[in-house]
Parts: sequence; C-alpha cells; structure tokens
Amino acid sequence: MTSAIPRPRPADASAAPPADPAVHVTGLRRAYEGRAALRHLDLTVPAGSLTALVGPNGSGKTTTMRILLGLDRPDAGSGTVLGAPLTRPARYLPAVGALIEQPALYPRLTGRTNLKVLAELAGCGDDSIRRALRLTGMEEQADRRVAAYSLGMRQRLGIAAALLTEPRLLILDEPTNGLDPVGTAQLRTLLRGLTSDGITVLISSHQLNELDALCDHFVFLHQGATRFQGDRDALAACRQPVAETAPERTDQLAPLTEAFEAAGYRVRREADRLLVDAPPDQAGALNRVAAAQGITLAHLAVRHPTLEEAFFSVLGQEPQC
Repeated sequence: MTSAIPRPRPADASAAPPADPAVHVTGLRRAYEGRAALRHLDLTVPAGSLTALVGPNGSGKTTTMRILLGLDRPDAGSGTVLGAPLTRPARYLPAVGALIEQPALYPRLTGRTNLKVLAELAGCGDDSIRRALRLTGMEEQADRRVAAYSLGMRQRLGIAAALLTEPRLLILDEPTNGLDPVGTAQLRTLLRGLTSDGITVLISSHQLNELDALCDHFVFLHQGATRFQGDRDALAACRQPVAETAPERTDQLAPLTEAFEAAGYRVRREADRLLVDAPPDQAGALNRVAAAQGITLAHLAVRHPTLEEAFFSVLGQEPQC
C-alpha cells in the first residue's frame, strides 16, 4: 500500500494559463531489463478535465503515472506537467497530489489526526485540513478512528491527504478497487466536485463502466503505446451506435439473422437480442426486412457503445466475454 505524501508548495508553483493542458508528453519510452514498458506514449490531459487512463495489465498505466510523479525517468520522450518540464519534477510536484492504490494510514488514529501528521510534514495548517475534509465530505467522520472506517471512507481520507497542499493536478491509480456500489458512487460524486473546483484529475482503473460514467476525456493504452486519446465525441466516432433488435419468439432469431445479413447488415447475437451495425435512420429498413420474413420485432432500439466496446473497437478486437 502506498500513498503519496503531500509536499509544500513553493513560490514558483504558479498557475499555468487555463488553456494549457495540465499534462502534455510525447514519445515516452521506458524499458526494464530489456523489456519495453512504454514503446511510444503520447498523453495530453486537458486542464480541468477528468481524464481516464485505460488499458489492460502491462499496458503502461502504472509506469506512466510513476514517470509523471517523478518516481521513474523515461529513456526517451519529452513534455510538460503544469507547464514545467517533465525532466524537472521538483518544479511541478508541489502542485500535484496522488493516491496510488490504497492509502497508508494509522488505523489507531482518527482521520483528522492522520491528516495533521501529514499536514505537518507538508508545512500545511489547519485551514488546509478543514478544506480537504470539506471537499471529500469527511467532516462528520473526521474524529472517528480510521480502524472503524469503511474502505470507501479510507479512500476518501486518502484523497483528502492528497488535497492538503491544494494541488492543481490529482493522480489516482485504481481508486475504486474493492469499493462497494455505495463507496463507488460517493467517490464519483467527490471527483466530479473536485473538477468543478478547477482541479484536474487523471485516473486509471480496470472498472471501465465506472470510467465511462465518470470521465470526459479518455486515453487508451495498449502494449506501451497510445492507441486513442480524445473527448467523448471523439470516442463516439470510433464505434457507431448499433440497432438492438429482438423478434417476438426466440426461434425466429436465426431466420432474422439470415435476413439481416442477406440485406447487407453485419449482425452479432447477444443472448436473445441481435445487434445490427446500422445507423439510427435505418430503423424503418430493419422493420421492413423483418416484416418481409413474417417476423414482428418486439424490440428495436439504438444502443450506444460502452467504453469497453469502444476500447476493443480501437484495438480491432471483439469485447472479451
């Protein structure tokens, strides 16, 4: 379990112009004992965004975050974080907060006392503690011992610790691991509130549905390289909506599939539904194809791709079952 210790902010950690991206790096490469962890990574995190870093194990997510946090150095590549050179992390790290996996906390101490210990190390005062508790919604729980906290409360306190120095960039690695639906919903509300306050958030997670519901900017990594980055509109363009159809009887699925394919549509079956690669304005045509075979459609709707489907589409693969 690791948790980044907040650092005091020096006088030169001034705000970059709002139009500048919080992170902009290109061509990052990193190898360990001859094995490439990053082959060619480009990453842009717009200021004020909630950006998702998406990829399977081994895609380079953790290595990327370690480089951004000054815990590792790339073999090649360049860029800036909060306007400062990537090669000079001391210039920007005071304005960066981080939570890597689960926070390291003293279970016998209260949440407030844990924050006081970290605030003293960072040179922060009580105002910073009160602000961090307010932003994370932990004021009412602050004087309870951490041993009595739920996992979701521990995660929120860990984020409060990362916020003590009032960072402009927050980096979170797998913050939803182990959270129940209530804790996940609380974390989602918290992160949206932080971006409303002008904090940029970069988050990685294996929970693609959660990232889909939460983030407004997406970066797909695969085998150490960037395969896609852009906002939700750009993501939607990677995979068009499909028509979700179902006949009245399940024994009509096979003849309906044949009819759609004969009409030139690509079809795949999902349980008792057929997913047809057809734009929304083709609904009438699909109805006519079904009617010509004496089949009545009991269900016909537009289905937009999930983040997982878009990810596999970018990779040229089918979603894994």
